[in-house]
Amino acid sequence: MAGPLMHMVSIDAGANKIYDALSTTKGLSSFWTADSHAEPKVGSIAKFGFHGPVLEMKVDELEPGKRVRWSTHGGFPEWKGTTVTWDIKPAKDGAHEVTFNHEGWPQELAPAELASVNYTWGGIVGRLKKYAETGEPCPFFP
Repeated sequence: MAGPLMHMVSIDAGANKIYDALSTTKGLSSFWTADSHAEPKVGSIAKFGFHGPVLEMKVDELEPGKRVRWSTHGGFPEWKGTTVTWDIKPAKDGAHEVTFNHEGWPQELAPAELASVNYTWGGIVGRLKKYAETGEPCPFFP
């Protein structure tokens, strides 16, 4: 398997605010894609629209204020077998460190494609920071 995609960011916001951004329709549509539909319930299917294709992710794990984990359920064939994990941990001065991992990529995936996905995730993680700190919606995919 190709290495996991990983990003870390320090967010000056409470853990529950970050968790809500990562686990609810309102939060996800405010930083990732405006066409997001999710509920904070293990076993549910979150759907993310991109002006055409729809990505479906199964909610595998929820630890309020600490972790959100999804696995690909359908939509993007190249994502089959991948998982996305967001870990939230306390940092200095009331901030929180958020670690993002997207794992399980097939070895045969072209390095350029993997790099493109990683670049996109970097922008999405940046939008999470902006939204969690300001409360102003700024979806990466409007």
